[in-house]
Amino acid sequence: MTSDRQTAPYTVREINPSPKEWDSLVQNVPGGGHIFQSHAWGEFKKRLGWTPVRIMMERDGEVVGTGQFLLYKTIPVPGALMYSPKGPWLPWEDEAAVRAFFRGVGSIASDKGAHTVKIEPEVREEQEDVKAILWKLGFEKFRWDLNFKTTMILDLEPSEEELMANMKKDTRYGIRRAGREGVEVVEDNTETGIEDFWRMFEVTAERNGFWYRPHEYQVPMWRAMIEAGQARFFFADHEGDRLAGMFVSNLGHKCWYSYGASTNMKRNLNPTYLLQWEAMRWAKERGITYYDMVSIPSPEELHKEHPLYGVYKFKAGFGGEIKDFVGCLDLPVKSTQAKLWKRIEPLYYRAYRKLKKDIYY
Repeated sequence: MTSDRQTAPYTVREINPSPKEWDSLVQNVPGGGHIFQSHAWGEFKKRLGWTPVRIMMERDGEVVGTGQFLLYKTIPVPGALMYSPKGPWLPWEDEAAVRAFFRGVGSIASDKGAHTVKIEPEVREEQEDVKAILWKLGFEKFRWDLNFKTTMILDLEPSEEELMANMKKDTRYGIRRAGREGVEVVEDNTETGIEDFWRMFEVTAERNGFWYRPHEYQVPMWRAMIEAGQARFFFADHEGDRLAGMFVSNLGHKCWYSYGASTNMKRNLNPTYLLQWEAMRWAKERGITYYDMVSIPSPEELHKEHPLYGVYKFKAGFGGEIKDFVGCLDLPVKSTQAKLWKRIEPLYYRAYRKLKKDIYY
């Protein structure tokens, strides 16, 4: 553990908690955290060359903020990048707290040789006051977003009847038709289920023309999160045929529809509609109230020509609310190295992808 950073009345420090302790902290800070801030996610990324750095902020003995950062050596540039995927989680409206947290983070980052701190907070684009604080602290927009900045959120607090009533007519029809036709939704986290989903995922990617990470990344990641009890696969089956699947992750009162895939069989039965609905019901039964459908085009790109417009239409049919976040922001900690990394990082990214058939993030 590093020494405490006293930024009165706040204390910011790195900790080395158990998985249960860390996840409890994350899900109980303002906003309730994200699955990419979970202990299991940090440990999975550790296998790929990222070192987890877990930081918490206290006020009067109460934990009021957390951030899981991942440290990555930026060879050939001396030092490292310190990246918080979908974090940190802070009382963003409290400027004193935000300033205290990043003073502490900057000190810890400097001690660890990091030249750049990268964050991906779920601060909404319309929160101009919070964005102004971040700009004053020296954050600047990164050249691209590592995770989708725009998502569709569904509140699961209402009754099932109310949720269904809030859906679009075509969505309700799709759910009911799949049920009438005998489509069944099952959970299958076995090795067979994982490989079934991978094959569907390949079919879906080819059909829709999108890039995806290789088997050597995806399957171990799915396995790791399932073993941590924070993810599962649901499948839509019909008369012995596995038609569609989805990978759902959860932490505290939140759930994420992380990946979806389908075959080219019996698509007229609308298996994906029933699959989504049953995943929502599964979450609701376990007290989960926040259902994140994860990725849709940003508002300025939301048009019929966008390759993900169909995905948006499908998700919008369930009655959720669009939330657009600020995306990836960088804070230079060591100016010379940070500028050098910013200049050569695109070359590093392209070279890594060409050699590894993957991305390093």
